[in-house]
Amino acid sequence: MNEHREVNVFDKDRSEINLSDSEHSLYLRPKETACLLTDLLWVELELSRMAFGWLPAVKEFETKVQLGRYGYLHNQHAKLLYERLGELPGSLNEKQGSPSITREVVERISLAPSEAAFFAGYTYAVRKLFEEYELLEERLDPILDAPTADKLRYILVDRNEMLKWLPQQVQFAATEDPVLAREITAWRNYAKAVWTNLIESLNSGNHYSPVWPQHLTGQAIGPVPMNSAWNEERFPLYKWNPAYKQSYSDPSLSPLQDSVKQMHYINATEMGAAESLCYLYYAVSEMKLEFYFDTARHLWDEVRHCEMGVRRLLQMGYKTEAFKFFKGSPGKGLKDLTQEWFPNLYAGLTMVAEPCSFIKKRKSAEHFWQFNDALSAIHCEFDMVDERMHVEFGKKWGPELYKQINDIITATEMSERARIRRIEELGEAVSLEEAKKIAKNFPGFCGLSTIELKYNQY
Repeated sequence: MNEHREVNVFDKDRSEINLSDSEHSLYLRPKETACLLTDLLWVELELSRMAFGWLPAVKEFETKVQLGRYGYLHNQHAKLLYERLGELPGSLNEKQGSPSITREVVERISLAPSEAAFFAGYTYAVRKLFEEYELLEERLDPILDAPTADKLRYILVDRNEMLKWLPQQVQFAATEDPVLAREITAWRNYAKAVWTNLIESLNSGNHYSPVWPQHLTGQAIGPVPMNSAWNEERFPLYKWNPAYKQSYSDPSLSPLQDSVKQMHYINATEMGAAESLCYLYYAVSEMKLEFYFDTARHLWDEVRHCEMGVRRLLQMGYKTEAFKFFKGSPGKGLKDLTQEWFPNLYAGLTMVAEPCSFIKKRKSAEHFWQFNDALSAIHCEFDMVDERMHVEFGKKWGPELYKQINDIITATEMSERARIRRIEELGEAVSLEEAKKIAKNFPGFCGLSTIELKYNQY
């Protein structure tokens, strides 16, 4: 903690810190810069929730990938601001979370009736956010506050990428659909009216009472739907067969069952893990910001792993239509999930699925090198780097998630529980004592949980 942080920037009256107020002093004091950065940080975090929350709601694979990327970028922008705030006076009150006005503005814009309407609102919000960055950049003293200016410079690098792709999702979406065209226009206007409340609130400090526009009719299809959307013609979904409880053991999943190239198929299915983490990231509150920074990285890694798996399969001449894929949605609304769902999900992913994949990936890399397939081998090597980091995230944050439901356990206890749950799912133990015995033998446990690959066959 910075010993000079005497001002609580979260609660500070912002009536004197209006970026658009020409009567205000041309020069910003450190505590004023801190207030403005704090506002931007919370907006970025809420937009990351919006982007990640909509990843399961969009149908096309490429759109899911981009939203995974943009959710991560928003999160990284917040991280850059957080780093600078640690050097400025004030206190963030990070576990209190986003101000209610900021969260409500972004949530209202995100509750769109169609994918095209969502992108219209999201594009508007991103464009207005970058305008706020530009206004702040103009006011910063390039010498006195060069560290802040550097952070903004890193953030503004992403402006062109984001504002090039996002409008394209709306531009021709309704060319042959006048009803959708009117919906897009109406939602963009709605987003504009909602966003005005945020700007007025930030400029007025604690004295502004929002006036919300009437919410447009229509059932919201996102964010975080009960069942995620997929283009099932391109990415057929697997229908669970209870005869195959071991992961990836059903031969109908993939034509690569008898090849080390099955590793690429396994990577290609990781959008399901990414979707599950979207629900976790969206729903869990009152955690340290570092949790969201780590989880955003974890989530984006899963998207990347899926993308690299799909890319390598296509490069090898296979079509995604020949494989089966998995959703990551819970099949229920967030309010209908049990309190154990989120910590159990996280523990299962970081203490079972990812640790058990290490042996596969190491052996796959070794054999790909033997088959003179350098790109495939390097795929596995980068994947292992990411997965090791994810396991460390799990040890760090899993107990904290359980603590939220008043379940105090260590990382070791959490890992054992996750393995025992998996053993019970597999039906491999007749008693708890036997399950605990199996769980202690990690290689043996992983051999039960997931199928081995045919490493010697290319």
